[in-house]
Amino acid sequence: MTVDNSVGGWTGQRFAHEAFVYDDEAAVRERVVPFVEQGLEQGQATIVVASEPVREVLSAHLGRGVDDLAVFADSAGFWQGTGQATLAAYHESMRPLLEEGRPWRLVGEPTWLTVPGGEAWSRFEAVANDAFAEYPYYSLCLHDRRRIAQPLIDNQLRTHPLVWDGTAVVPSPDYEPTEQFLRSVEPAWAPPPPEREAALVTDCVAARRWVRELAARDSGDRADDVLLAVHELVANSVTAAGSAELSTWAVNGHRVWEVADAGPGLHDASAGYAPPPLDLLGGRGLWLARSLADELLVRQHGPGTAVRLVFARS
Repeated sequence: MTVDNSVGGWTGQRFAHEAFVYDDEAAVRERVVPFVEQGLEQGQATIVVASEPVREVLSAHLGRGVDDLAVFADSAGFWQGTGQATLAAYHESMRPLLEEGRPWRLVGEPTWLTVPGGEAWSRFEAVANDAFAEYPYYSLCLHDRRRIAQPLIDNQLRTHPLVWDGTAVVPSPDYEPTEQFLRSVEPAWAPPPPEREAALVTDCVAARRWVRELAARDSGDRADDVLLAVHELVANSVTAAGSAELSTWAVNGHRVWEVADAGPGLHDASAGYAPPPLDLLGGRGLWLARSLADELLVRQHGPGTAVRLVFARS
């Protein structure tokens, strides 16, 4: 059997995450073809979700061998409109492989980095390092320098612990821990303005009445999204702390809703980015709220937590 030098020291037991930046098809042949061939040789399920040029390179070298790939698909069709929905689709597609219990390989090329909203994908790449840490697969993420702006590539290098140095897999000198990266790319957390509207609520029914009235002013057809997202956060706060400080204000064409409490605290910057495990009874409220809002931020609030939802105003 060929010695597998395409995955460094990966043993197939945990998640490995590599950013590979290329600028011609020769580089794809040198890095991606051996990665795929050695995965097939070792009997590992191998998935390719990439651009047409990358798939053409693989087809030319593998021939009929592409039929042995678990998935061989165009990445353009994998974008679900938001980073959160796309990460959830990734998660769902991996469930059969997890149940099978054997390691697998993924060649993924997020060509959607250049579409509206796609620039935020780097956040979900960062979160994947924690959310999928125990998953037994190697993710080789491709980025074409000819089509992707350098700032977007820089963010990808900051979110992938591994890179290819031309001959071997090595630790990325640009990698940043998940929370550090998220804090650097999320909107700044400014103090609430004095003119904000605020209320202290102890039950979800009273909170819904308050939010419904205010959301009707400037949320238009997103009023229901606002109501549901804020409700999920209030329910979490009331359960954890018995009450919630609810406030809202307008800024720069957006409506901000803040729910704060003095509960035990949930200060994880990545909370709500990744879908909660199926066997977890709770944890879906924050996931749902993040999916509804344009932005969701989590910060420490005294001994407790403050969560902000941002919606574009009608």
